Amino acid sequence: MKKEYKKLIFVDTDNTCRSIMAEAVMKAICKNKPITVCSRGLVVLFPEPINPKATAILKGDGLVPAKTGTEELLPEDLTEDTLVLTMTAREKKKAAERLGPKAEVHVLAEFSGAEGEVEEPHGGTLANYGACYEYIDFLVKVAYEKIYNSEEE
Repeated sequence: MKKEYKKLIFVDTDNTCRSIMAEAVMKAICKNKPITVCSRGLVVLFPEPINPKATAILKGDGLVPAKTGTEELLPEDLTEDTLVLTMTAREKKKAAERLGPKAEVHVLAEFSGAEGEVEEPHGGTLANYGACYEYIDFLVKVAYEKIYNSEEE
């Protein structure tokens, strides 16, 4: 039997770019699904604004960030039917340590059946952010298909 998720959390290091983009894509494609989609960061010492390049890339694709500031991943974010998708294996390890053994944590690419990780384009050009977004967009859409249309057990 396929597991039904009620909550999906995208996680990256600081919640200013990659997880924000993934959240925006997933929210746009699962508007009519009974799932809460959000994003969090592993290192959020105080609320920071969303990266302006990430915002520009999203707006260029007709999307907007779901929030204006960063939020830290906390154990209380987890419910028994939560799927946590990180951008890198390093972030997966840290998220799993923070959330405990009951958490279902995967790297987004791994969950989607792809190779590699979604590395931070921090300090890069707008084109670097665009390339990062394109990869995230692809992986999130594959993840959506896996969650909602998979015939697998």
